[in-house]
Amino acid sequence: MKIDLSDVVLIVRLFLDILAVWGLIYMALRLFRNNYRTIQILKGILILLFVKGLSMALGLQAFGQVINTFLQWGVLAIIILFQPEIRGMLEKLGKSSISSLNMDITREETILMIDELVTACQQMSASKTGALITIQQTQQLTDYVNTGIRMDSVVSSELLGTIFQYGTPMHDGAVIIQGNKIACAAAYFPPTTRDLPSKYGARHRAAVGISEITDSITIVVSEETGTISLAVNGQLTKYPVEGLRRFLMNVLVPKDDLDSSNVIMRTAKQLGFSRNRDESPKKTKTDERIQPLQIVDLYNIGQEGGKHGKAR
Repeated sequence: MKIDLSDVVLIVRLFLDILAVWGLIYMALRLFRNNYRTIQILKGILILLFVKGLSMALGLQAFGQVINTFLQWGVLAIIILFQPEIRGMLEKLGKSSISSLNMDITREETILMIDELVTACQQMSASKTGALITIQQTQQLTDYVNTGIRMDSVVSSELLGTIFQYGTPMHDGAVIIQGNKIACAAAYFPPTTRDLPSKYGARHRAAVGISEITDSITIVVSEETGTISLAVNGQLTKYPVEGLRRFLMNVLVPKDDLDSSNVIMRTAKQLGFSRNRDESPKKTKTDERIQPLQIVDLYNIGQEGGKHGKAR
């Protein structure tokens, strides 16, 4: 059997065609899997198709004509019903691939900002003061900054505590941090379309919503329990204070900078030196302040929460 170049091109074209179709199916399955409301809409569409087939089998012409009218406008109806999900996917596809922003801040300024931020979260957690703080990363948040009150102030625990103090004009909204400065306060974020349990309020919904469409890091302090949570990539994770600081240091401070202080010690170990060669190995003590993280599965919890009531 002789295979020429045209046959090879045809096979490659068919393979790419099948791969593209499977890619679309995979994206659709991810869309349905991550959104409880979308699953319900899909079930409704499948029920309509089943009813149409049943009407054709029973010869119900009038009823079948009514169903056909609905299905003829099905494409437009799907675009309208799935508008938030389609918009979210397009926003994810359009994310900036720039590795870093033009923020001329030093390592010391970044660490100082983290310390002030963690101190503020610790104080607000102790006093059960609700807070919503977003740290910009590679994707610009200018559109969301424009929805709030511009500030351009250096991050400080006192300022953050004042902003989120209940009763102040700017407490009901989000603070956006760009570099080591507070770009704005009282910003508005689109809430997530997921059905979260009732224990998660408007701040948590807004935090998950902004993390679904941007690569930002959002900190939420619950005003009911004082719990500190982080929303990243659509996932909500509870953190203790020490864990919050470690996470921010690992993400915001370059690893080369973190490791530079240990260069001499690592070099000495590689050369075989130690402080005391006769010293017997000691057991490593566990820091009691370090607690395991609790990761919240929003999808499964959302299904359970949807049965008990909508989130506030």
